[in-house]
Amino acid sequence: MDVDGNRSSLTSTWQCLDVIDNAHKRTVRSVAFEPTRGRAIATASFDGTTAIWEKTDESDESYECMSTLEGHENEAKCVAWAPSGQLLATCGRDKSVWIWESTGEGDFDCISVLMEHTQDVKMVLWHPKQELLASFSYDDTIRVWKEDDDDWVSAATISGHTSTVWGGAFSPEGEYLASVSDDRTVRVWAQNAVQESGSEEGFYYRPDTSYRCVAVVPDSVHSRAIYSVSWCASVAGEQSAKSDLGFLATGSGDNAVRILSVSRKEGAAAGDLDVALVTTLENAHGLSDVNCVQWNPKYPGWLATSGDDGVIRIWHLEL
Repeated sequence: MDVDGNRSSLTSTWQCLDVIDNAHKRTVRSVAFEPTRGRAIATASFDGTTAIWEKTDESDESYECMSTLEGHENEAKCVAWAPSGQLLATCGRDKSVWIWESTGEGDFDCISVLMEHTQDVKMVLWHPKQELLASFSYDDTIRVWKEDDDDWVSAATISGHTSTVWGGAFSPEGEYLASVSDDRTVRVWAQNAVQESGSEEGFYYRPDTSYRCVAVVPDSVHSRAIYSVSWCASVAGEQSAKSDLGFLATGSGDNAVRILSVSRKEGAAAGDLDVALVTTLENAHGLSDVNCVQWNPKYPGWLATSGDDGVIRIWHLEL
């Protein structure tokens, strides 16, 4: 890639630099790069463990296991680094969220175990600007966690979905949180908004942290469960003026990827958003479910998707 993100350089062939064999005893469900230097990788597995891998030699592309984090009773579903690189979150089928703190040299100490979800926790996600953690669960809720007096507490419980919440994505500046569900809807929540009297969107919150639903993409957009969502900043093109909050990509069990524009709604309640369908990739992975979508954080408009067909595809959004 060149520094300008020219398309010609981005369409070059991908090269596999290393394969970590026998990393876990069962399925590896989640992988995440350490965000500050990018030298370390965390992997979460159905064997209940999370492994920390690091390149120990700049001249060598191979990774060495620095630490294995144990504690989940069974399947670990997701691992995520905080933007600082000092904290790591994991979640699992045992209904728990674990927060780990780096002590240096690849070692981590568990500093909190959060047990307030009542069902399987599918995903954990850090806020891009603050040390807030969101978790998404089979209990149909989203929880937001924050540190309070050297412990981590549930700062908000967001409800509104009517089935499993598979995951979510913060807007680039962290002002909004999008969530996707087995109920086939996409919901967008605004932080620090006040719930209106009589609203059907319910949440429990501590006084300084609250969320309100500011947009709902109806269940007609996808015909089956939505498994993944990613949020990117606006890309070049005429549509950008109408999409000042960027674009959502969603991946679903209906084999499709949808691209949605997000913009502030004029003349409506403060904070309400317009979310509109821009384009659709039907059968993005043939007849296979689309399990994950992820925008490139450095080059807006470039999207990676993965599916049950075992293939990773790279797409470019042109407006």
